[in-house]
Amino acid sequence: MGSVIRVDSETREKLEILKKKIGAKNMSQLVKLIVDVAERELDKFKGDPKVFLKTLKLAGEAGTHDSEQIDQLLYGAED
Repeated sequence: MGSVIRVDSETREKLEILKKKIGAKNMSQLVKLIVDVAERELDKFKGDPKVFLKTLKLAGEAGTHDSEQIDQLLYGAED
């Protein structure tokens, strides 16, 4: 039995692109692949997954800022 997962339009577009890149037959297959990969990668990670995910989020935000601010964004480091 299937379920509905609501995502914003930007995420939907990214999923559609990823589905084509991977060659998944449908969104259900894509989500299963994403979950499997995420689970494997998190099992390899030896720290706090919450910190890992926060770092990824901040790294994404850092790409839109001046590179001189990267340490401050990621680690809260002061100049």
